[in-house]
Amino acid sequence: MTRTCVAISEVDVTSALAVAQEALAKGAECLEFRFDAMTSLPDDLSPFGSLEIRRIATLREKDQGGAWDGPMEKKWEFLWRAAEAGFDIDLELGHPLIARTHLLKPSKIIISYHDTKKTPPIARIIESLVECSARSDMAKVAYNVRTMRDLNQLVEATTWFNLTRERYTVIGMGELGMVTRVLAHRLGNYLAYAAPVAGRETAPGQLDLETMKWLGKEPVVTGIVGYPLDHTVSPQMHNAAYKATAVRGIYLKWVTMKDELEDLLDIVYTLGIRGFNVTIPHKEEIVPLLDRIDPAAERIGAINTVINEDGTLVGKNTDVIGVERTFEKNNVDVKGKNALVLGAGGASRSVLSYLSTKGAEIDITNRTMGKAESLAKAFTNVTAVGKRVLEEKQYEIIVNCTPLGMKGYPQESPVAPHVLRQGQFVMDTVYNPTVTPILAEASQKGALAINGKDMLIYQALASFELWTGKAAEYDVMERAFREALP
Repeated sequence: MTRTCVAISEVDVTSALAVAQEALAKGAECLEFRFDAMTSLPDDLSPFGSLEIRRIATLREKDQGGAWDGPMEKKWEFLWRAAEAGFDIDLELGHPLIARTHLLKPSKIIISYHDTKKTPPIARIIESLVECSARSDMAKVAYNVRTMRDLNQLVEATTWFNLTRERYTVIGMGELGMVTRVLAHRLGNYLAYAAPVAGRETAPGQLDLETMKWLGKEPVVTGIVGYPLDHTVSPQMHNAAYKATAVRGIYLKWVTMKDELEDLLDIVYTLGIRGFNVTIPHKEEIVPLLDRIDPAAERIGAINTVINEDGTLVGKNTDVIGVERTFEKNNVDVKGKNALVLGAGGASRSVLSYLSTKGAEIDITNRTMGKAESLAKAFTNVTAVGKRVLEEKQYEIIVNCTPLGMKGYPQESPVAPHVLRQGQFVMDTVYNPTVTPILAEASQKGALAINGKDMLIYQALASFELWTGKAAEYDVMERAFREALP
């Protein structure tokens, strides 16, 4: 059974004890005291005896992310006193003092290894776990997870080491590694380390105690998959919805490259992650990797939502719901209207599906005209056109599905200014920033210019209900959106 261990990093005993009491009141099941964070090592450890809970004394060395650089004998003298005072002891793998740890009994010994720079191959992770467990009561390893492949290697190594039935804790540090903390029990971890409060983390990616306790042992875990993800506000929206609906869940960011999609799916299977959203550039690439595709999504040819149905990964498309609700909200009737769709990626497929179904006459253009021509064949009433044609025609509806104008991409409009005019409905699927170059120009020309906010929110509401069975309120996600993008 995984226990929540609060890591306390304070400069003196008085502060550490005060934080410890607050952590106990919030349900901490174990306390780790980072004595290397104190301005000086305390001479008297008896005050900690009032804490009737498992206590771990750590004097982490600098080369493993700590602050201790004092002499070895001084460290031994302190750890000896800590053991005498009832603390369990955490000591770094390879440290010379490991040879003396038998003298610290009956205190429990944790041998730990921290790599703040990288995650090694699977074999090396297992090797470190074996080395740590050989001289300890619990092995602990923590690695900086930089890529989805790193994370998959860490999860797979843990799965293999679990067969030894040794006691261990495996942690992925950083944003990508947060899932190893949230689903620590599914990794077989003995301890799940938490910060006493947000902002007092002792390692990157560490969650605060209140969040960890609220999530509990079986949270709903979802997230967003794509690259880049600097622009996304989906975590803020979904996490607000989890709180508002009282669903114990969390929504994370998973930066994933194209060649890491299978690593991602392995992790989803292994850890039982409930599902995820898919954004640029994977909405089409992920389709053949899933177990089943919803018929509507199959017709569109792009996925933005994946649900894990007891080990079967099902792809759906809620983007088209977002498009439909955006047009309806702005009272735009598309039947018989001339529409221009810019871009030929996953988002454009959802826009084309809606416009085509509702009877619009559609032109599509793309930097790579072959992709535009391919999409034109996949939907009715769609023609692929080049730059010269689109600049000569007059459109009543224009939808930008390219990333131009998005945060992290070139801040430019995908069309010349004269293509935009008064009375048009111009929609940009981009929502960050809220005003993109094409929207600014369209608004100046007197067009109704709408960003991708409503498309984002309505697709998110549909995805959230697919994962949780609960309907979240539009206002909850809209408020979170505004707070994330003031």
